[in-house]
Amino acid sequence: MSSFASEISYLHINCGGKEVNINNTKYESDTEKKGASLYYNAGNWAFSSTGNFLDDDRDSGSYILSNTSSLHNISTADSELYTTARKAAISLTYYGLCLMNGRYIVKLHFAEILFTQDKSFNSLGRRVFDVYVQGELKLKNFNIVKEAGGTGRAVIKMYHVIVKNNTVKIQLYWAGKGTTGIPVRGNYGPIISAISIDPIVTF
Repeated sequence: MSSFASEISYLHINCGGKEVNINNTKYESDTEKKGASLYYNAGNWAFSSTGNFLDDDRDSGSYILSNTSSLHNISTADSELYTTARKAAISLTYYGLCLMNGRYIVKLHFAEILFTQDKSFNSLGRRVFDVYVQGELKLKNFNIVKEAGGTGRAVIKMYHVIVKNNTVKIQLYWAGKGTTGIPVRGNYGPIISAISIDPIVTF
């Protein structure tokens, strides 16, 4: 028997952003700015973030990334999911809690919103990290720009998972690859724009 007082069958998080409603789906707010060695519990979900950015020229107090490039291939309605992202220096792990056991579709929403597509210095940045779902490596050396076909473009990775202990675990891990100093020092590590967890309904 589950120890949770109230179980849920879906979860949507706007990582690094405020609460938004996209096509009648509410994405919960995720605006906790701190992120170094932090565990944050929002009730039905939580995240943990580890690592300090080395040689950091940016505001070390915030682990939320805001859009600095133009958005493409993203509808006006969906654009609110990709104007911010949560980032981490080494590891960023989200936990979907209190989920009813069963089969789910997990969608991970990404967009590179820091680097640019022009011929400036900002275009030379390269972000590379690994993605694990339920402890299984799903993406090795994942490069958002390469997968999406450019900066400011959305890419969604979808996975079927079986929940047996009321929890979904999603981990993003930086293994030291990619650039670390473009456009300024300390720009590296995993980012994610949004997370969707929905039940697989069978008839």
